[in-house]
Amino acid sequence: MFGGSAQAAVSGCHASINSPLPNHASVGCTRGFGKYRVRAQCDSPNYPYSTTVYGRWQSLSSGGGAPASVVNGDNYNCHIVKAWVDVH
Repeated sequence: MFGGSAQAAVSGCHASINSPLPNHASVGCTRGFGKYRVRAQCDSPNYPYSTTVYGRWQSLSSGGGAPASVVNGDNYNCHIVKAWVDVH
């Protein structure tokens, strides 16, 4: 027999764009343990390029209630078009 208890990785995550405000991307996770953040594709309105921008890492523990990770495309002079979850 092995000692200790298993801990599930972060799960129950949902990425969205234009939330909580226009040109923002956010990620929230509801289950498991660990860190997560939003990763978003941000396209320039003036030049033919796309860049990846990231929100702050957030931590989820057994108590839940971790805040969403959010990134604002306006801070990078680009328009957010897609969002994903990064898990650490």
